[in-house]
Amino acid sequence: MGLLIVAVSVLVGARVLGSADDTVEVWAADADLVAGSTLSADDLVAVRVRFRDGESLDSYLRASEPPEDGARLARDVGAGELLPAAALGEGEDEGLRHVPVAVEATRVPPGVVAGSVVDVWAAGAEVPADAAGTSATTQPGQGTAPGPAQGQQGTGAPDPSAPGAVLLLEEVRVVEAPSAQDGIGSLADRQLVLAVPEDQHDAIGPALAAMTSGTVTVAQRG
Repeated sequence: MGLLIVAVSVLVGARVLGSADDTVEVWAADADLVAGSTLSADDLVAVRVRFRDGESLDSYLRASEPPEDGARLARDVGAGELLPAAALGEGEDEGLRHVPVAVEATRVPPGVVAGSVVDVWAAGAEVPADAAGTSATTQPGQGTAPGPAQGQQGTGAPDPSAPGAVLLLEEVRVVEAPSAQDGIGSLADRQLVLAVPEDQHDAIGPALAAMTSGTVTVAQRG
């Protein structure tokens, strides 16, 4: 009887110890990540998870297999969410062009972060009337020009202190938004990386030219 009790105890102990190690390390997002952003090791944290079957495990990225350099997200991944293998790839990033813009920190709403949707305006800028994707040129005091590529006035609000502001890019998504202290160049500037959709690609050149000659303001959409 004593031997039987010992044998059962050993068997139960082995099962408990075995189940305690029945976990796998996979990647999870360390913070909110947005579609179109480039994935780096700093964005991820390894967590141990117990999966019921191997098929479920195959849907996620193991921590032993880091993502390739330059991998982009095809969809948003929330903080703490396990990183699905299907989240990497073209997806929503297809047709987007990532454009860096430097804007005075006081002309960027504090709530603008990666994932925000914004309009980009310039006051006092001269936009070439014959440039592709630009429908008009507006000088200060002449009112708001139609937005680029759409041919209609945008819905975002320009800087109220800058009459005649020109809508350069409309309803574009921010994929990177470091603070002014983390940026390159003037500490008074914030560098944003914008994902410009295909229907506004022709507006990128005129917009960048206008930014060099005018005062740029970013309007955040709700």
